[in-house]
Amino acid sequence: MRRMTLLGVLAAGLALVACGDEGGETAIALDENQLLGELTSQEANQVCDDLEQPMKLAKADQCDLVGLLNSSGIEECVAIWRACLISANEPLTSTRCFTYDFEGCTVTVAEAKTCLIAMAGTLKALSCGSDFDLLQPPEECAGVREKCPSLLENGEGF
Repeated sequence: MRRMTLLGVLAAGLALVACGDEGGETAIALDENQLLGELTSQEANQVCDDLEQPMKLAKADQCDLVGLLNSSGIEECVAIWRACLISANEPLTSTRCFTYDFEGCTVTVAEAKTCLIAMAGTLKALSCGSDFDLLQPPEECAGVREKCPSLLENGEGF
């Protein structure tokens, strides 16, 4: 159960790392009070673009997660973390932002951004010494979970 919570937070966080439109379009100004469910396709992609940098995890942070998910103790976690860091593998990312989860969502752009930036902070703060029992979705995500659970349930939307 503890690993499933971490895995859900990890999946949700990493799914947004590389989201957005690669078409090179210029940024548009978004009304932060606009509901996600009311965004145009271009605006939804802009939300993803705006969150790309704040949500980006360094390879060391990603290796912390890999170590935590695949170990039963601190020593094993550190060994996995070290192997992950020296591996030639690219950092874990998603190639898409699943903006279809925005449909019907009553969370504002500001609420979604606040939640996801807090999730990234939670992920960045983890280490091999982290206690799974303390890992919960950040308080900033309570409204998002309540108003638009599809964004956080499967890790595909964010």
